[in-house]
Amino acid sequence: MKRTKKGGLLLSMLLIFGIVVPLVGADPIPQTHLFLSLDTKWEHANPGDVFAVRTDVKNIGDTPAFLIQAQLQNIPDDWVVQQSSFPWILVLEPGQTKPLFFIVERGQTDATIYAEAQAYNAPLVISNRIPIPVDIAVVVALCLIGSVLFYHEATIRKKQLR
Repeated sequence: MKRTKKGGLLLSMLLIFGIVVPLVGADPIPQTHLFLSLDTKWEHANPGDVFAVRTDVKNIGDTPAFLIQAQLQNIPDDWVVQQSSFPWILVLEPGQTKPLFFIVERGQTDATIYAEAQAYNAPLVISNRIPIPVDIAVVVALCLIGSVLFYHEATIRKKQLR
């Protein structure tokens, strides 16, 4: 019975301390900003493929960021996501980058996934979006268009130099 009273007293003191200190005028924790990027590894075009998703969280602000959590978003119901055992970053100093990894088993449906991260003292940020599957024909078409544009620009510049 004494342990329960001591534990209850300690808990109530902590709660009072947590309420009174901000009211007395303690300086609030300054805001900072995060940058979030997303990348995938391994094959992920076919249903049943298992692949890794790496989320890099970078503090681009001037003050440390606290209690940062990143999550994958836009995951279909038939996909399975295994988060790391501890999906939090406790402290991120200015300019520092830390990765979080997710293992994803792709289902039947296609999706464009992205990540969100938020810290105790930083607003919500959204990463780049990764369409899954990435169609190789689209990549080849973009390369061809870029090559034609580059060739066209080079010929115009050669004519101007003459």
